[in-house]
Amino acid sequence: MAQISVRTLLNGIAKSRLKLPACSRTQSYATEASPEDYGYYPDPLEAATGREKKMLLARLAGDDRYEPKVYYRAETSTREKPNLVPAHFNERIIGCMCEPDSGHVNFMIIRKGPPKRCECGHWFKAIDADPESV
Repeated sequence: MAQISVRTLLNGIAKSRLKLPACSRTQSYATEASPEDYGYYPDPLEAATGREKKMLLARLAGDDRYEPKVYYRAETSTREKPNLVPAHFNERIIGCMCEPDSGHVNFMIIRKGPPKRCECGHWFKAIDADPESV
């Protein structure tokens, strides 16, 4: 009986030592910037002018100039009537899917000037792109 009372006494002391008050540090984080605290930041579209505004409006409409564009080639093309590809620079990399069911894309570089023939027989020619096209 003495052992049980000593054991309960020691268990009580051990538990009371573990229940020391814990030091806790609370830090509050801002969830969103309040205009009352930080002022009003304008929308980039409101501040943009000229080409930058045209580019932002085109991107909002879903036309991103840095995304690849799909141009469908003509059924038949010849040296005299090639597929015209707009290019902002002297050369452009294009990809031709020679066969409709092909999983392979044949990439080639076309330059402004004479048309170039793909392995499948289609002709492509780089032309000057509209400088205002975004």
